[in-house]
Amino acid sequence: MRKVLYVTLIMVLAVSANAQGSGIGVGLSDAGLEGKYWMSESTALAVHYNLGSSHVSVDYLLNQADMLKLTDAPTPIYYGAGLGIGTSNDENGDSQLDLGIRGVIGIGYYLSAFPVDIYLEAASSFGVLGDSGFGVGGNLGIRYFF
Repeated sequence: MRKVLYVTLIMVLAVSANAQGSGIGVGLSDAGLEGKYWMSESTALAVHYNLGSSHVSVDYLLNQADMLKLTDAPTPIYYGAGLGIGTSNDENGDSQLDLGIRGVIGIGYYLSAFPVDIYLEAASSFGVLGDSGFGVGGNLGIRYFF
């Protein structure tokens, strides 16, 4: 199962890296790696790979570019929903498939001199298969845009 997750992640990140207007970056918390693919000026797909737990999530994001004006550089607010998939061990130590739904809200800060953004986001999740339950997390990261 982990091989499937790794291959899926590599394929999604490769598509993100080669698409015009996309960004790929590394999370600076326990979130691990992230790829972001812009579908339009206000919508994007974000893929997160958690290095600590081998979980992958995909979020559909709506960006509000002019909702908050902190500086001359764009500071968009974004929010959305997505799915998470991964594996964990059950109470017997056997590997099980985990599937959950997520909600995300965040803020980005785009550096005007470089194709880079710094972001801070919060996510809530609810497991529907495998490791069920409610969880809340956050992420601070940086992305380089191609």
